[in-house]
Amino acid sequence: MPDPTAHLLTCIRNEGPFLLEFVAHHLVLGFDRIFVAANDCDDGSVRLLRAMQAAGHVGFVQHRVAPGKVPQAEGYARLRERFDVDAADWLMMLDVDEFLNVHAGDHTLKALLAAAPDAVDVIALNAMTFGPGEETRWRPGPVTAMLLDRLPEHHRANGALKTLSRSPALYGAIHNHSLTRYRGPKARLTVMRGDGTLREIDAAAALWRELRHVPRAEIRHALAQYNHYAVKTPDAYRLRQSRGRGAAPMGEPNLRHDAAYFADRAQGAAIRDTSILRYRQAVVAKMAELLADPEIRRWHARAEQSFARRLAALPSAG
Repeated sequence: MPDPTAHLLTCIRNEGPFLLEFVAHHLVLGFDRIFVAANDCDDGSVRLLRAMQAAGHVGFVQHRVAPGKVPQAEGYARLRERFDVDAADWLMMLDVDEFLNVHAGDHTLKALLAAAPDAVDVIALNAMTFGPGEETRWRPGPVTAMLLDRLPEHHRANGALKTLSRSPALYGAIHNHSLTRYRGPKARLTVMRGDGTLREIDAAAALWRELRHVPRAEIRHALAQYNHYAVKTPDAYRLRQSRGRGAAPMGEPNLRHDAAYFADRAQGAAIRDTSILRYRQAVVAKMAELLADPEIRRWHARAEQSFARRLAALPSAG
């Protein structure tokens, strides 16, 4: 019997310097296809994605989001229209600051999927949130090797969930945390948590809410986690604030990513966690393979230069 297939979706806005590592990492883990929606980017991301698509590494769409529309919801819908994202056995959504990190078996996506019994419809994984540690300023290079200090396991920020859903065609819409609007034959869906335990949920429920967050006591990481580099460095975080929120309507002020959000994740992240470095050699090799393409190399460098210019133009922190 062939191995199950999995597709990965992401939406970006002016996050060009981080695309290369994100794509390389998740290809190394074993995703069959990666699809990217680029929302109102002007940092070279679109040219980089175009080069990656030409080389067969990703599929992408470029889109502009109308006021009042939610960028991620719009991006996922457009990816679904443009590509056969539902053709895979499993579908996952991650942001470009989120990296799957599998503890089971040989640490691949295949090992994680093999841990799910046939009855499982959804694999729901908790975040492991990382802060800046000793890094005070952004510099080029892989984020997963630079930021190695995380929050305690049961910090509320780690209650966030990202999911892999089986048979994506059975769902009517894509949310940034899960598929939603289930339209298949089941009355109950079986969810495997991050430690392999199972629970059932009402298939008719608002799955985007049911599979978004869990209480601290329900946070589990034994089989896998997704490393969330939510704030990176102080200067990079200030640029994140200015980009707006992908999960909120376009044009609304970004009230979530304030100073308190940064402080909560920066000051509390004091536990060294190097588990993701097990992929480092393979990811560095995959990044080098991608960069062997002169167009990818050119536009990756341009995205880094654009990011550096924007950081330099930031007003002094008050």
